[in-house]
Amino acid sequence: MSRAAQLLMLIAALPESERSVNRMAAELGTSVPTVYHLLNTLVDAKLLTRDERKQYRFGLAMEVLSVAYAQQTVPPPELVAPLRRIIEETGESAYLTAWRSGNPVVLAHLSGTHAVQVTNLRPGYRGVANARASGKVLLAFAEPEDRERYLAMHPLTAVTDRTITDPDVFAKELAQVARNGYATEVEEFSAGVACVAVPVWRNGMLMGCYTVSAPVERYRKQRNVYLGVLRDAVAMLDEDGRDDDAEPTGDDRDPAPARGGG
Repeated sequence: MSRAAQLLMLIAALPESERSVNRMAAELGTSVPTVYHLLNTLVDAKLLTRDERKQYRFGLAMEVLSVAYAQQTVPPPELVAPLRRIIEETGESAYLTAWRSGNPVVLAHLSGTHAVQVTNLRPGYRGVANARASGKVLLAFAEPEDRERYLAMHPLTAVTDRTITDPDVFAKELAQVARNGYATEVEEFSAGVACVAVPVWRNGMLMGCYTVSAPVERYRKQRNVYLGVLRDAVAMLDEDGRDDDAEPTGDDRDPAPARGGG
């Protein structure tokens, strides 16, 4: 990664009050003049701007890039790679979901190796976030104004008789998700199917979430295993050289297919 790109990532991670040139130089392991040169280059490109207090903030060009990223439906390969590890270790279907245009949208899905698989949540799906573990995660960790905007525009719709539709109960559910660091749903989206989801963070930013879906009985026995695998998948993003292309394998088979989850 170039120094300029490293500097942008650093500025994104630092609180505005801590974006001093000396701090940035120390974090990057370079000199203050070099940081000034990089900052001036980024200001010229309108990726950064400098206000009257000599504080550096993101510029208009960054807004264009941010909007473009938020609208793209094809996720970066490095976010999809951990899904392979999830299905290799659990045998279950796995998903990547993220905010896109104000909605929690499924961006990637890999089928598990068990015969019972989730088949109706394909890339592009964006419905009933209140009934999905991934929707709960993204809402729980969203900026308050984004969460309030979504809930104001999307009533809490019942998908099954287990779906949470009471606003007060759902608010407590999201608070619990924020405390736990993960979300679950058991037959809230589809009968016979349960899910667990964890947030994906990079440099302090919520990039999306990973979800495992499984038949309820298997989920009840393996939930903690699934949760550990999901957290390991997030940890993969900060490690180098762990993206292998091996196809998932497995011999555990169930007698009947199921639908739902996510």
